[in-house]
Amino acid sequence: MFLKRVEMQGFKSFADKVVINFEHAITGVVGPNGCGKSNITDAIRWVLGEQSVKSLRGTTMTDVIFAGSADRKMVNMAEVTLVFDNTNRSLNSELDEIEVTRRLYRNGQEAEYLINRNNVRLKDVIDLILDSGLGKDSLSMISQGNISSFAEAKPIDRRGIFEEAAGVSKYKKRKMESLSKLERTKENIERTQDILMELERQVSPLKRAAKKAELYREKKTRLEEIEIAVLVEDINTINQQIEDAKKTLFNIDAQSTMFQTTIQVHETQNLEAKKEISDLEKEINKLQEELMKIVNEIQILETRKIEFDEKRKYAIEVGTNEEKAKQLQSLVQEAELEYNDRKGRYDQCQINIQLLSEQLSQVALQLAELSQKTNEENGLLRRYQNRKELLESLLKDPFNSQAGVKAIYDNKNSLHGVLGVIAQIIQPQVGYEEAISVALGGTMYNIVTTDEEAARNAINFLKKNQSGRATFLPLTVLQPRYLSRENQIVCENSKGYLGVASDFIICEDRFIPIKEAFLQNVIIADNLENGNALAALLRYAYKIVTLDGDVIHKGGSMTGGKSKNSASLLTVKKEYEEIVQLIDSQVAACALAEKGLADTQRKREELERGLMEHRISSAQLEPVVDAKRSKYEKLKNDYELIRPNDEENHDANFADEVIIHLNEAYSRRDEITNSIRSKREYRIKVSQDVERKEQQIRQIRRDLDTANASQNAIKIDQARLETKLENNLQRLATEYQLTYEFAQTKVSDSHIENAKEEVLQLRSEIERLGNINMNAPQEFEEVNERYEFLDRQVKDLIDSRDKILSAIDEMDHVMKKQFKEMFDAINNELNDTFRALFGGGKARLILEDPSDILNTGIDVDVQPPGKSVQNIRLFSGGEKSLIAICVLFSILKVRPVPLCIFDEVEAALDQGNVERVARYLTNFSNDTQFIVVTHRPGTMQQCEVLYGVTMQKQGVSQMLRVELKDAIDLADSQEEKKS
Repeated sequence: MFLKRVEMQGFKSFADKVVINFEHAITGVVGPNGCGKSNITDAIRWVLGEQSVKSLRGTTMTDVIFAGSADRKMVNMAEVTLVFDNTNRSLNSELDEIEVTRRLYRNGQEAEYLINRNNVRLKDVIDLILDSGLGKDSLSMISQGNISSFAEAKPIDRRGIFEEAAGVSKYKKRKMESLSKLERTKENIERTQDILMELERQVSPLKRAAKKAELYREKKTRLEEIEIAVLVEDINTINQQIEDAKKTLFNIDAQSTMFQTTIQVHETQNLEAKKEISDLEKEINKLQEELMKIVNEIQILETRKIEFDEKRKYAIEVGTNEEKAKQLQSLVQEAELEYNDRKGRYDQCQINIQLLSEQLSQVALQLAELSQKTNEENGLLRRYQNRKELLESLLKDPFNSQAGVKAIYDNKNSLHGVLGVIAQIIQPQVGYEEAISVALGGTMYNIVTTDEEAARNAINFLKKNQSGRATFLPLTVLQPRYLSRENQIVCENSKGYLGVASDFIICEDRFIPIKEAFLQNVIIADNLENGNALAALLRYAYKIVTLDGDVIHKGGSMTGGKSKNSASLLTVKKEYEEIVQLIDSQVAACALAEKGLADTQRKREELERGLMEHRISSAQLEPVVDAKRSKYEKLKNDYELIRPNDEENHDANFADEVIIHLNEAYSRRDEITNSIRSKREYRIKVSQDVERKEQQIRQIRRDLDTANASQNAIKIDQARLETKLENNLQRLATEYQLTYEFAQTKVSDSHIENAKEEVLQLRSEIERLGNINMNAPQEFEEVNERYEFLDRQVKDLIDSRDKILSAIDEMDHVMKKQFKEMFDAINNELNDTFRALFGGGKARLILEDPSDILNTGIDVDVQPPGKSVQNIRLFSGGEKSLIAICVLFSILKVRPVPLCIFDEVEAALDQGNVERVARYLTNFSNDTQFIVVTHRPGTMQQCEVLYGVTMQKQGVSQMLRVELKDAIDLADSQEEKKS
């Protein structure tokens, strides 16, 4: 059987769960009036999608839920399940068995639909039974009201049952849906086209404004690129010029320093040289006076010697041999004295030369030592100066190693709310620089801002320029930290406690929250030992820093040591002052070393000059010694030839004293002469040096004046360049929110070619553009996007309309064909069915308008035996019902349905016609399952099984099942008992 069973619970009068199994082709449902037998038909209609409350004989849909009785409470849910056998695929599903359930709660707004216990929509249920012959308006459910209304209906109202039979209901439903959709589509097209026209009026002006804005933006962007490129190029050029100026100034400074030093050295040397020249002149004058005396003495002694020589010559020429011998002996003695004198003087010169050479060697060693010491002192001075330059660089550019901090510091004038770096806005007291620096650690590089918004703006600036990272401290969020009163008492009574770090800070009042937040709970101790003891007393709850920079951290860990050349922003100033003092003292040390070196060099020069004098004297004496020796040897040989056996006679009367004095005078004369010559030569040399140095000094002074003038001009130019550089950097940061470093990465060489001409051209073009709506591109994009969307939507709607029209045409063609074929087939069967049920006569179906087959009404033309009635409405009620049943059976012959429910359709028929109709049902039992709700015995006789509906309890229906054969057997047995 197609409908295998019906399960009901809480539906109308079926309060308890009822299961009705259908196992036969014709099943009857009987019972007295008001017992609820028609509720079974209503339950089936309800599950299959009936939405009309009136058709279900109620006022609201919740009326289908059992409302209670005198003995039963009402229930809150109605549920009905139909179980179908779908092996012949009558339903639109591939499953062999299908359960369709509808459930309604009393407090619910909508019913639940289930197919095979899965929640579905009503549409899914309708689609399941569509074109199967089932449905609330199909042939499958015929009631007494349907039969009477068929006969009374207008021709156009009769089309529904024939359309259902022809299977065009689904097409008609789809067509109606398509027509509804078409109408909506037309409305949407009209509405969208109206909007589209309105948007079209907006698009064109906006498009022009957007192009104008885009052109402005392109030109402005290009202008900005060029201006940025020009700014960067100017900054590069200015930086290079400043660097060149610095190098030139450095060279000029070095040159000026060298000039000044050279002038000072030359002037000092000239002063010393002039003093030396003056001393030399005095010595020379004194020696000249002494030389004059010696010369006069030599003249006197030479006069006396000449007298002696004349006397000896005369005696030798005219005297006796004895007299000649005596005179020759006197000459030999004189020659010997002269020879010995010259030889002694020569030997003394050699001794002096050797002595001076030894002294000169010693002075050379001293000079080398002093030179090395001077170099060491100068090297130390250079190291101090290099350290000073490094510290100056740190003071001038303190954040070179902190890219993010440097970027903010360099552009702080263009960043609102940036107040500075902690290391610059606080100042440690003297002696506490190292401790405060260590106490702050990396925090000293944190940037202080007025509030969080200023910090966010600065961070966005760093992100935009990719300039690194930095930590910001908004003053509005800082909270002070203190030592507890108990721990403060412990500290004040502990050895080595100096105070908290904030006590040794000098800063403006507005920055007091910084030292309170970071340094008011950091303890300063004098040394590490006392710091350890204090930390133990405080149970390692606070950071303790010593004056040397050692740290005892919270928890007890310790940090200490010393790095070479370590300097922080807080200690660099102190170190700079110390290095300046060291440089001053080292300059004095270098000057002292230079003076010692200069004194030693002068001493070496004096020794070299004395050595040269003695060498000259030695060279002059050497031929004289040889001549005096030759003279002495000749006179001695002459004397020995005259008196070979005489011994030398050193007669005291001989005029040896004159010769001795004369030799001494000659020696002194030569010594003075040599000394004067040497001193004069040295004086000339020194004078020449003085003159040369004075010329050099004059030239150096001219060069120094030129250098100073150039230096002043360069400084003025450098100040102008630095001002221009600052303005360019400020403009770059303010107008374009760019750092110089990041701007360099965005600039290419192509941006600066013919830059000035292009800037003028772009400015002129931008000015010609006039007023610009910068929101136009966005507005155009929004409007155009909507316009294009609506345009596409209109095209889609038109395509959809065309497709709908095409589908409607196709459905019309299919419906015409199927309806005409089904109509003709039913018409062919109607006459035979009519004759069978009426016992003769004839019947046919008539189309009111055959040319409009889709909309024409259908009339029934019947002539029962012996009657000629033109209008079906003129027949009796029984005849109308029978005519309707004839049409129904004709349809079933042409289009069998799997299930047909007759609800008292034969109520208006007489007994004979009832029996005739009931017997006629058996002709369809092979193709159609019948459920007949009846109380006519003739119909009951044709049912294979009967379900009786009773109300043993008032208001609650119950079911009884009786098979026909059992009922016949029971009736026969009752007749036998009566007989």
